[in-house]
Amino acid sequence: MKNIQKIGAYYRTIKHLKMSQIVARFQYKIKCFYYQSPFYPFLEDRIESPHNLLVTPPILWQGNKAHGEKIIKKNTFEFIKKSVHFGDEIKWYPQGSSALWVYNLHYFNWLNDLKQCGDEGEEKALELTESWLENCNHFNKTSWHPYPLSLRIINWLSHYHFLTTKMNEEVKEAFNQSLLRQCEHLSNNLEWDVEGNHLIKNLKALIYTGLCLPGHQTAYLEALNLLLEQLKIQVHADGGHYEKSPHYHVDVLVDLIDIAALIRKAGQTPPVALTETIDRMALAFDFYRYKDKQLGLFNDSCLGDKAFLDAVWKRCRMIEKRPTELKDTGYVRLERKKSMIMMDVGKCCPDILPAHAHADTLSFEFAYDKERIFVNSGTYAYQNKKRNLLRGTAAHNTVSIGGENSAEVWGAFRVGRRPEHVTYNFKEEEKVGVGVDAIHDGYKHIGATHSRKVFLSEDGADIRGEDIVTCSKNLKALAHFHLHPDIKCKVLNSDEAEITTPKGVKLAFKISGGRLYDAGSEYAPQFGEILTGKQLVIKGNYRQNVCVIKWAIKIL
Repeated sequence: MKNIQKIGAYYRTIKHLKMSQIVARFQYKIKCFYYQSPFYPFLEDRIESPHNLLVTPPILWQGNKAHGEKIIKKNTFEFIKKSVHFGDEIKWYPQGSSALWVYNLHYFNWLNDLKQCGDEGEEKALELTESWLENCNHFNKTSWHPYPLSLRIINWLSHYHFLTTKMNEEVKEAFNQSLLRQCEHLSNNLEWDVEGNHLIKNLKALIYTGLCLPGHQTAYLEALNLLLEQLKIQVHADGGHYEKSPHYHVDVLVDLIDIAALIRKAGQTPPVALTETIDRMALAFDFYRYKDKQLGLFNDSCLGDKAFLDAVWKRCRMIEKRPTELKDTGYVRLERKKSMIMMDVGKCCPDILPAHAHADTLSFEFAYDKERIFVNSGTYAYQNKKRNLLRGTAAHNTVSIGGENSAEVWGAFRVGRRPEHVTYNFKEEEKVGVGVDAIHDGYKHIGATHSRKVFLSEDGADIRGEDIVTCSKNLKALAHFHLHPDIKCKVLNSDEAEITTPKGVKLAFKISGGRLYDAGSEYAPQFGEILTGKQLVIKGNYRQNVCVIKWAIKIL
């Protein structure tokens, strides 16, 4: 039975993909047999090494000196909240570490941390690079995957002089040959099977290659043209990246800022389409940031590093005031006085790219000033048993029906059935308030629909919500309200609770149309970090196959 279900999930996932994606994935798997053979790269032509770079990419982002010192003193690397101490000799494929952790090790982002540590950092960077050349300078499905490969190329080029100044001629020649070989390998293995932010990263690496390495001007022009085509596809008119993840939105925005800066340093003018896209994405970036200056937790997002987000913000220019809705991306922001509600009112992902989608349609987060009160559960890890629990509907501030998810999240990055129609209406009334009503069909496979209305008063002190579930089978309808772990909550009776924030703000939570109770919750504010908390749950009552759950939040 499980095999039949899995076949069905595969079908419901694959049917949304483009044939070109399926072909690209198949071709890459076939090519890997050659790449893993003893004939690669020996059948390839030797590439002439560059004597120097035409231009060194500018480094816009500050490294972490404390992390660099840990690498120097203890050979300790920390990624996604996990530290690994290697002792005397680094192991490039450490056992017990997730694929994402190993990817991070091979990104070489840590070169920027070592650069903050002076001569000691330079010596350690040289030592680790030589070690990589000795142990990893041949195809491996992890370290030579196009995504870590792209980041490593970008970092090697950005820190080229930092790495090569003290290299002897033999090591420098090996480094140059490896760099060129990796660039060539990437150009033959762009991630057309995935697209999205991965493809942007691939093209960024090729743009760096084309501008920095002699004789690669054609590669630059081809990659730049492909990038501009992808921006038309991936970035909506409202500035939101089509994967709908605030985290990956910032990631793509940073890539574009870096590319524009390199083009300028090379003495050229960035294309207007590139700078206009950066400006639009900056508006959406501002939209995604809460008053605590961190990000919302939707679709594989994390809070982010506040200092880094501030640095990104300083590189942006605001061409307009912050929008109240991202119509094409599918988010609204209800904000009055100190109260702010962010709500997902769109499809969970682009049809062809479900990797970072959560079953979170019509979920919301609520913050009062700089304190987060109702939060989605976030993303803990990609290769972990909690992966799809945190992607599931019940891990978000929305309604689950019959124990099902509103989108069929499975595997680590797959989605089968999903909402096909999501519509909303955003309303603002002067001196009254702001609100939204929305509906989706993510439960049509069980004969149910869910609609939600949310209203925020003009003074920001009164929030009203209404969830309507129609279901011919009267399947259990649960409205979930996950509290930030720092929030204290006391259920007073079956229709009322009292909430208190760390700063002493008190809120009354009242409901009708169901029974209110509390339950456990998990909260992953950053990758690799998970905290326990509490959620309020409303079990709805049906009348003639319709369940109407009303709830209100009052700032006392």
